[in-house]
Amino acid sequence: MRRGAILLTTALLTLACGGSSPSASHSLSPSPQSSATVSTPSSSPSAAPLTGAYGLLLSAGTLYLIRPDATEAATVSVAAPSVQSCGQGMAAVLQPPVSASIDQVYFRDGDTKIRMVVPPASSADVTTVPGGPNTISFFSVSPDDQRIAVLVEDLSGSSLSVRLYVEDLHGGGHHAEIYTNTTQKGKGVITLWPMGWHQGRLALALWAACTFEQVPYPSSWHVVDAATANRVATIGDANCVPSVWPSPAGVACFDSAGSKVQVYDWAGGLASTLSTKLGATEVSPSGHVLAAGSGGGVGNPSPTTTIVGVDGSGSVMSPGHMSCLWIDDGHLLAPDAVVAYPSGAATVLAQSGQCAGRFPGGL
Repeated sequence: MRRGAILLTTALLTLACGGSSPSASHSLSPSPQSSATVSTPSSSPSAAPLTGAYGLLLSAGTLYLIRPDATEAATVSVAAPSVQSCGQGMAAVLQPPVSASIDQVYFRDGDTKIRMVVPPASSADVTTVPGGPNTISFFSVSPDDQRIAVLVEDLSGSSLSVRLYVEDLHGGGHHAEIYTNTTQKGKGVITLWPMGWHQGRLALALWAACTFEQVPYPSSWHVVDAATANRVATIGDANCVPSVWPSPAGVACFDSAGSKVQVYDWAGGLASTLSTKLGATEVSPSGHVLAAGSGGGVGNPSPTTTIVGVDGSGSVMSPGHMSCLWIDDGHLLAPDAVVAYPSGAATVLAQSGQCAGRFPGGL
């Protein structure tokens, strides 16, 4: 019985009921499994490594690699998955089907195919994941292009069943099932999103699986051992809402009651605290600057990007665009523009869409 898997299950069940994670002594037991190599290795696709920095944007079935100057480095078509609904009138929460390593960008095409972007406008098959009318997979490729973590959701019937496995990216060898769980479907039920890797460990966002409305943030971030699911750090909770797109420098969360932003490293240690009413939780790759996109909703229709140093210095406000993630330390991606720092100048994109990550990957 793996202690990490126990901790992870406890967090899922408790958060689904609106609580916080209890200690290990009060945890429940899932059914983790592991297996030996089960697939025949295949040759790796041939493509030159990508260089530079890009924001990844999904728009109308196309994935764009956006340079800091707002030009397009590559485009590729991405088919939607079959799963769109949880049933019971709820939509399935669909995370971007995109992952970046240090030198490549990968995407899930349709239900099962994992492909690699080959600039300027083509792709190469890499591997497959489970998928179909009631099954959807989310994935993350390790920074060195060697491993893939896959979270599989089975939405058939009245239950949500999830399993997390890790295997070789090419060929599926060294396959290990490191976590499983089944809960009744309903509003507030939590799933996992394997968003990235940090020093060989997985960064998992705990997120609503099914919803009647938009779910803009994860409930917390967990850092777990990629071989055992042993949880080594938890960042964010109901009192401190974490960011959507963490960086190699760590994760920030916003405590609205205490009017402060807290920045944590990937070991879960508190790195800095900034007293502010701004929910500036998007941490730049270097960790020196924070950003917040706001507006565009009821009661606050004007989108704005606010940027500030982690020490509170150099505050910049850029009106007209609501940023979502850092491309590099000098540029932010918004759904419809690239915002420069420290000038605050914005360059409008040729198309608008959904932020899907940054290149290079790795945390």
